[in-house]
Amino acid sequence: MRICLVSPGPEMPQLAGAVERLAELLAGAHEVALVEPPAELSQEAAALTFCSEQHRRSAGVMEAIRAHYGSEGPDYLEFGDSTSLGFVPLQARLSGDPLLAQTQIAVRACPSSELQALHDEVLSHPKHWLRAELERWQLAQADRLVWPGGDVLGLYRRYYDGIELPPDTCIGVLPPEPPPLVPALSRSSGDPLRILFLGELRRSRGALDLLEACLSLSDDEWELTMAGADTETATMGQSVLATLEGMADEDPRVHLCGPPTAAELADRLAAADLVAVPSRVEAWSEEGVTALQAGLPLLATPVGGMVELVEEGVAGWLSEDIGPAPLAAALERLLGDRGEVERVRGAGGIASRVERLADPEPILAAYRELEAVPRRPLPAPAPAQAPLVTGIVPYYGASKFVAEAVGSLLAQTHRELEVLIVNDGSFAAADSVLAELECIPRVTVVTQSNAGEAAARNLGTTLARGEYVVLVDADNMLEPRFVERALEAYRAEPELAYVTSWLRMIDENGDEMPPEHGYAPLGNGVVESDERNWDGDMLAMFPRRLFTELGFCHGPGGSMHADWELYRWLRQEGRFGAVIPERLARYRIRPESLLRGHGEELLEWGWNESRNRNYARRVRWIATSHE
Repeated sequence: MRICLVSPGPEMPQLAGAVERLAELLAGAHEVALVEPPAELSQEAAALTFCSEQHRRSAGVMEAIRAHYGSEGPDYLEFGDSTSLGFVPLQARLSGDPLLAQTQIAVRACPSSELQALHDEVLSHPKHWLRAELERWQLAQADRLVWPGGDVLGLYRRYYDGIELPPDTCIGVLPPEPPPLVPALSRSSGDPLRILFLGELRRSRGALDLLEACLSLSDDEWELTMAGADTETATMGQSVLATLEGMADEDPRVHLCGPPTAAELADRLAAADLVAVPSRVEAWSEEGVTALQAGLPLLATPVGGMVELVEEGVAGWLSEDIGPAPLAAALERLLGDRGEVERVRGAGGIASRVERLADPEPILAAYRELEAVPRRPLPAPAPAQAPLVTGIVPYYGASKFVAEAVGSLLAQTHRELEVLIVNDGSFAAADSVLAELECIPRVTVVTQSNAGEAAARNLGTTLARGEYVVLVDADNMLEPRFVERALEAYRAEPELAYVTSWLRMIDENGDEMPPEHGYAPLGNGVVESDERNWDGDMLAMFPRRLFTELGFCHGPGGSMHADWELYRWLRQEGRFGAVIPERLARYRIRPESLLRGHGEELLEWGWNESRNRNYARRVRWIATSHE
């Protein structure tokens, strides 16, 4: 099987290490490629405006996959859900890209950054919420959910109950190389219970919960060492380390340290009686596995993979729940029975657990089963009779540019195409260019009294003869393969409401506009919020029946955000579009363009009007659906 594993890169070293170990293991039986986001995007992609850094990095992953595989993608592609790196590859497949047409795409529960942000209590921040929406979309679009064991699948089913999760496969995580063994320090019965916390000092990792639990203990015979990198996930985005220092108030039993080196890690493990994994959410704890490899038991919360990793009384103990109070209760029990700690350390159960974790055969067997899964079916073949497509060009006073717009339609590689120019009551001398264009075969010009661009689009969709319509404003252009690629998307997913693409922004002279001269929309099925338009531009292809049979239309006249209003209307009724993640259209920015010719206050006013109309439409739709 040809396997492609996507690594998050050096920004997430533990996850990257796990992916590298998996790649090395699978390479003995499969053709494996390990891909990570490139440091720099191609010149084409670098010029785009992405919704987030994760979106940008996902575009880099798609470029790396294309560069490695050429025209035929892997049989199996796997990426972690905490990075959104699979977003653009999934977007490409949904839009009919043949590279990944037959690739089984899997998302691995890490856990998601949404779950981490939820337990860091920062999910409502726009940055985290947008990232969460990309993760949700890729989870819904993936072919398979890979989870490491324990309660991880149950957690995802409970939390993501609004998403139809893909079929799942349980595949464990190959542990890292064990740390150097250092003889445990000799201890006497009067020594304190030495507790070690390893990993990021993060609210979702339970760092604050653990210290609060220790400080509340009635037994003073304990010491806590917390060794890890600081994060700004305490209350109000403050430093967790600074918060821990304030909580400890120079308590001599509390030792706060930075991330340990390999030698320091060995020393800290040798000095500890147990390692605490007090996470509020966790898929798999590499620190916990490292502790078991060193012969130390774990005290963990009953979350995610910890339920499987920690066998009660064999490899450690589970608290009753997350939070300071359950952790304190578990510690009180251990302080009251110090012999229990020594019993677990010396009984051999930890070594047996480590041996099972290090066994590669269950992982290899799981991928053998995935190899037996049939490849995705190819999209429907192109029909013998190519569908007619109508390019609709609403026109008012754009005499300088309309010939380019029409020319870009006539130059499409898909030849079954007609052009319908709708003149919205423009009768200046320069508008005689329309008469010249009408002399070209396949071009028709119709004229209406001036009623606005929305009305011109609506008239065009009414008069069009094509099965599909492509909307191109008179000052914009399509790249030659836009229509061909959009039709491929419809063959891959016939129910798509629209197909658009990444845009290349150009100025009045047709030159690209630096520095970020492009727009990478997400489609209307991704972002729920209405703070910005990430749904796409009206440079798009639609099934004509959407307007002639299903009752959708453009408008109202004068709206500065008619494209977004239509896409939100479609979303409300469960109709979603696709974005081709390639720059296949050119969007011209002119000084008199709506986005340039009005101040921010007026643009915000128009945006709010659009939001209000969509809200009113949704209220009417809900009322009608309940009649």
